[in-house]
Amino acid sequence: MSDFYMDAHMHFDLYKDKNKILNYIEQMKSYTIAVTNLPDIYKQYVGLDEKYKYTKIALGYHPELVKDFPDQLETFKEMIPLARYIGEIGIDGTIKDKQIMLRQENIFDKILEVTSGKDKVLSVHSRRASKEVMHHLNNYNGKVILHWFSGRIQDLEEAIDRGYFFSINPQMLKSKAGETIVSRIPVHRILIESDAPFINELKNEYSVRFNDYIYQYFSTLYAVPYKQVMMRVKVNFAEVIKKDVK
Repeated sequence: MSDFYMDAHMHFDLYKDKNKILNYIEQMKSYTIAVTNLPDIYKQYVGLDEKYKYTKIALGYHPELVKDFPDQLETFKEMIPLARYIGEIGIDGTIKDKQIMLRQENIFDKILEVTSGKDKVLSVHSRRASKEVMHHLNNYNGKVILHWFSGRIQDLEEAIDRGYFFSINPQMLKSKAGETIVSRIPVHRILIESDAPFINELKNEYSVRFNDYIYQYFSTLYAVPYKQVMMRVKVNFAEVIKKDVK
């Protein structure tokens, strides 16, 4: 149904047949930010996205992996000149160990420090840590996408005021809490993501058809034509990457 597909946050490397995923994305002409979870993982794929028009691979340091991989910051810094897209990064508040939380915050802070003002696009994890994430992001110079935002309403409103974008996936639209958050996001700040393979329908096989479901949801929510929503998302993504999107 759609003639503009996108995915602002997915993990292609967690699928068994990675080349199949990348070729499928090209076939569907789906503009995709493929995040990674560690600098050492990103390192394996440096230059791979040069072979593809529609996929950009992001340099990541997932907060949940900080405990087991605490010494990847220097590798991250080495990779920065090679990556315009940064993610998945952030803070995860489900960790109860205060020392690990402090380590997460320190690494996130260092990442923001060394990428600010360098024309980067961030995909940020903030589960149960939206207050802390917003604190660290204050004065960051670059494009910020809040991935699967589920935080406090006051942090949501502050993020909107700062000009951040929000990547929305189908799972967010299947709970009352998710619907409440999504209903408060202005249409000019909406992007689409899957977080594949971490949603049930994409666990085993990747598809871009989730775009249709989200476009239809917003078409109904805003009482506007489907194509109008799609074109708005297209404009939003072009604004984030600062390039025309065909």
